[in-house]
Amino acid sequence: MTHRRWPLLFAAFAAAIFGCAHAEGEALIKRVETTWRAQDGATVDEILARVAEVAHFVPRGWEASQKHDSEDFVSLSWARSQGDMRDDEHEITWDVSADGVMSLGPARSKTMELGWRPFALSLIAHEVADGYPQPNLAFLRDASNYDFVVTAQGGLGDLLKKGRCTIGNPVSLDYVVLPEKMSKDDLWRLQLSVDCDIKGPSYFTHSGIIIFTKMNRDAWQPASFFARRIAKYPPGHWFEQVEPDEQRTFDAVRKVLKGGK
Repeated sequence: MTHRRWPLLFAAFAAAIFGCAHAEGEALIKRVETTWRAQDGATVDEILARVAEVAHFVPRGWEASQKHDSEDFVSLSWARSQGDMRDDEHEITWDVSADGVMSLGPARSKTMELGWRPFALSLIAHEVADGYPQPNLAFLRDASNYDFVVTAQGGLGDLLKKGRCTIGNPVSLDYVVLPEKMSKDDLWRLQLSVDCDIKGPSYFTHSGIIIFTKMNRDAWQPASFFARRIAKYPPGHWFEQVEPDEQRTFDAVRKVLKGGK
């Protein structure tokens, strides 16, 4: 074999290796697209299509590679507008273990696990926080988009409508990574500020704070006094009962404000 043939053989070998890796990467991407599901059952493609209609969200391209010996890595890059440069892109990633378990990340993308509406709300809320031009405030303030939070009284959005509540600022929906010493589980946290045209204490009805949290696939739990009343009592009866824990907290705050000990 002459030395002249070595470059040709090497090129053919490299092309075969690249082609095999490319085929494996395409198969892995297809696997994520077809088998991964959000908690509401939606596929990746369903979520991307719906979110692109309401938020500044432009999917760019897929990539796949082996991250570790027993773990593969798939990523989808996206931008807020068609004209964004490469440095302005964001990524949604899936770590695929040897046993097929898919872990979604980073934290800013984790709301995608809940479904397209929570993911869209999270993206729009970040647009507002970042001062991005022309965020979809109508979608952000449409109470019906919050029915994914289900309480004993019904969907949160429906309850807010019945309570004659309008959603203002701030709105946030994020995945929170807790310190290991606090919890082995991470959580999603939704916070809304609302004004409600009903009788009740002004600290609830004017810029009232509603917070719900959720761990893994568990149900949403109220995490603020107003949220607890919404989850416990039907609209129209939120403020008829005295809540002992709530009363003790407010009494302690009043005492401090008055200079007491």
